[in-house]
Amino acid sequence: MRTRSLVITGALALALSLICSGVRAETMFDPARFQALADDTSSQTIAPGTRITTQNWKQYARFMPIWLQSLYSGDYHWHIGDGPEFTIEVGPTHDFPLPKKFKEDTEKYAGQTKLVKSATGGWTIQGYTAGVPFPNPSEPDKAAKVMYNAWLVFRPAIIHYYTYDWIVDQYDNVSEEETDDTWYQLSHLSEPGMPVNLPYANGILFAARYLVAAPEQSKYTTELQLQPADPARFQESYVFLPSLRRSLRLSSAARCSPVLGTDYVQDDGGWMPTNFDPHYLGSKKLLTVIMDPAKAYSAAAYVGGGGTKSGSLPGWPKAGTNKWELRDYDVIDLQPLPVLGAYCYSHRIFYVDKQTKITAMAGSEGYDRTGKLYKVLWEALVPHDVHGETTILSYTTGMSLEWDFQNKHATANNDEPSTIDEAVPAQYRDVATLSTPGGLASVMK
Repeated sequence: MRTRSLVITGALALALSLICSGVRAETMFDPARFQALADDTSSQTIAPGTRITTQNWKQYARFMPIWLQSLYSGDYHWHIGDGPEFTIEVGPTHDFPLPKKFKEDTEKYAGQTKLVKSATGGWTIQGYTAGVPFPNPSEPDKAAKVMYNAWLVFRPAIIHYYTYDWIVDQYDNVSEEETDDTWYQLSHLSEPGMPVNLPYANGILFAARYLVAAPEQSKYTTELQLQPADPARFQESYVFLPSLRRSLRLSSAARCSPVLGTDYVQDDGGWMPTNFDPHYLGSKKLLTVIMDPAKAYSAAAYVGGGGTKSGSLPGWPKAGTNKWELRDYDVIDLQPLPVLGAYCYSHRIFYVDKQTKITAMAGSEGYDRTGKLYKVLWEALVPHDVHGETTILSYTTGMSLEWDFQNKHATANNDEPSTIDEAVPAQYRDVATLSTPGGLASVMK
């Protein structure tokens, strides 16, 4: 036992030395780095009012996701600069409870969901109805339970938002794109006055519809992603091409292909838990940005917005538009199952917020097949009203970001405020049609 303790301590010391050293090197996947992050039970904290800059960030590195440490390290093309706009201002931690009906369903169906080994060697589930499938995830197989909590995160019946996208290359050239996006939850709903499964769901968990509104040469190009409710089924993706006036079905194996010319990949919008072998990396206390709703939806609130150059970190939320807070996370490592063939990442790290079950609050990291940091998906989230309650949803973002650390590309999506359910404009509420491949025929009407 003494030898085991010394080995773990040495690994932690090594990880901390890597964090705090001035050595310039690419970030490699290393479980010791995650062990070195602050445990959620630690008495260590960051006092509200603290300001974190490039001069003092190493004092607070243990409270930062690995990708955030990498941005501070200066080892990458994309990095946090010395300007005042990059200052992290720490505020108090807020309570963002799950919506009332989702909590009620969690209690009603507690204990009914079971993990089952899939034919590929991953995990599927049985007995799930609605709510959080594993309200208090614990061993055995804690990582798989956390994974399913993140996969079955709360979504309203309909959510709609409009985005202004900046697709940035290493030379600070920006291509602009606008998309009109709608998500439809079809199964396992927790919505007042609605059935758990809609009669026309046909086994689909949710449908995501992305319509290009600009530039003109790409206008009306639309992608539809269908996420099956059965984790063992294949995802379906379709794209409507206005030049052909018809839609095409994309390969279900193209999980790493880009979405509408951006840095996002198909698996960013919808991924299948049965494709991964999950590993638990710890329960941690990490910094999270929460945007000020009065400022979050202005492009000028973000680096590169408001007609300025994107600079060292396009899409970074500027100081004065937000506060950062410490929140508790379950950290899991999703490793792709070899039997399913090549995949874009060897490790995909999900930081799952313990209260909301949302991964995008602290981001997710993808490491390439050699273990080097590759891409980061992160959202600057905004508190939102859901049926009279203030909470956080995955799709109520001021800014959604994908930074490609290796190819020096970035995609930043500045969103307009989301609308949900009855507040969604009428033309997007024909769920039975618009959530199907057949509904793509209506794009150019």
